[in-house]
Amino acid sequence: MFLALLLAALTPVLEAPAGLDIKLDGFVNSRLKANLENWELRAPASNPALVQMFYDREREPGRKLLPWSGEFAGKYLCSSILSYRLLRDPRQKGNIGRIVKDLIASQGPDGYLGVFDKANRLTGKNWDIWNHYWAIRALLLYHEETGSQEALRAATRAADLILETFLNQGRHMTNDGSFGQMNYAVIHAFTQLYRGTSNPRYLEMARWIVKEWDLEGAGQYMKMALAGKEMFEFPGNRWESLHDFLGMYDMHLLTGEQPFRQAFTHIWYSILKGDRHNTGGFTSGEKTTGNPYDTGAIETCCTVAWIDMSIAMLKLTGDPLVADEIELATLNGNLGGQSPSGSWWTYNTPMDGVKEASAHSINFQCRPGSPELNCCSVNGPRGLGLIWEWALLNGAEGLTLNYYGPGRFKARTPGGQALEIVQQTRYPEDGNIALRLALPRPEKFALRLRIPYWSPKTRIALNGTALPAVKGSYFKLDREWKSGDAIDLRLDMSLHYWAGERQMGGLASIYRGPLLLAFDPVFNSMDPQEVPEIDARQIEYGYETPVRPIQPWLLLKLKAANGTEVRLCDFTSAGAYGNHYRTWLPVRHLDPLPFDRTRPVWSNRP
Repeated sequence: MFLALLLAALTPVLEAPAGLDIKLDGFVNSRLKANLENWELRAPASNPALVQMFYDREREPGRKLLPWSGEFAGKYLCSSILSYRLLRDPRQKGNIGRIVKDLIASQGPDGYLGVFDKANRLTGKNWDIWNHYWAIRALLLYHEETGSQEALRAATRAADLILETFLNQGRHMTNDGSFGQMNYAVIHAFTQLYRGTSNPRYLEMARWIVKEWDLEGAGQYMKMALAGKEMFEFPGNRWESLHDFLGMYDMHLLTGEQPFRQAFTHIWYSILKGDRHNTGGFTSGEKTTGNPYDTGAIETCCTVAWIDMSIAMLKLTGDPLVADEIELATLNGNLGGQSPSGSWWTYNTPMDGVKEASAHSINFQCRPGSPELNCCSVNGPRGLGLIWEWALLNGAEGLTLNYYGPGRFKARTPGGQALEIVQQTRYPEDGNIALRLALPRPEKFALRLRIPYWSPKTRIALNGTALPAVKGSYFKLDREWKSGDAIDLRLDMSLHYWAGERQMGGLASIYRGPLLLAFDPVFNSMDPQEVPEIDARQIEYGYETPVRPIQPWLLLKLKAANGTEVRLCDFTSAGAYGNHYRTWLPVRHLDPLPFDRTRPVWSNRP
């Protein structure tokens, strides 16, 4: 049986290359550092209940915990470990190690790694299994990063307890009160454990969960997806389900069974069609509605989960359009939810509105000893850390560069050499990207460059010689490379649009490259409701650099149809001063585009 499974196992089209090491510079790196200094390093001391709540589970009087309080430590660790891969700050390493050690020490003799007393653990009316999923995921990530066997043992002990409690015991995991969307997400922990340990019991548990999904009163993911239903029609249509879908992705790779792939890809496109907003953010009011114009809250956790699922979709399919979507979500919806100071993240990052600290919007999650802990404060930074997972990948067609921005990217070539790619660029502020390669000796291999869909007139030069470019695809360079080789990429940064419908009928969103533009009254003399109509056919713009304490990433000055000057900044910077901003603006001479799996609606040109 085990041999048959090994033969059935599949390799994703793209995966992390050997020897991957990334060092970013520029705006994104400054935000990573701001998060490190003003949140990641100070959070444990400012919120000492982060791990202490695990030790106090049997103490009296008990803590008044949320059903998901036990997720905070796991999410925080996942965010921190991924951030460490990009920053490699020794303070991070020590901080992460201490928290992992304390978390493991809190584990019960039976493997329990949660925050609830014996009367309420695992089978109680809470999200305890969801909480364990995050603890196991963090421990496995730590094991992957450091080789810690202690972390792996703790993860397996926790998983074994869940397995013994539920597998073929006549119990269900729908005790989270929401079709099991949260608790059944632990399938992703079991598929990851099976991948790392080859213990057949973990795959058996994953298969049990797959069957549970389609029971009456559960999410019914496989049944609904294979029937062609949109995700908003599923009984389980909340954002937490995306972590169940990561288990679905793993099941396809582990077993080779096509229904898992069919369901996973169908759900991803369903989200793209109906629930990915103009910001790249995901969900309305924490669930799918089938309406990207819905003004319900766009939760930070939801957007991070969408990035996570999209990375799996990219690795599964190798489709560059998916990489475009990840970039959109990361540089807008995710970064837009971070305070420029790095000290807090939003709960809701609206298309039009204001950005509030999550500790204000969802302050009901605050507790003594954890005044700043909530689902989004610990999870928001993970979206930036996930850059490590998609920036540079490897596949049968060669190394694939997805992330553009200043920095240094290292990986092993097919011949085992240490390759370094240095990006000299101000992207996404402009579209000029200079790539310089360094490696010990010449070697023939393929390097693929992502050509974003929104760049219809891309120019590429190799060592000064112009090459024919392609649209919305990967540009493959298969040759003998030598140290000092230079690739110069010029992306088309002309404005493009998303013409709105439904609630946003008659309005449009404006993009420059991957950045969504926004009207912020801080940079204008008019109020948001007074923005004049913009003519998409005759738009002209220039750049400005305002002198302000919080500098925007990008600021454009353009003329409206009536000759009035309007300034638009990048969405990430919009609302930094607490002002009401807009991303849906009056724009004429645009017709809405129908949804097409091969063409994003946000790449419209008049």
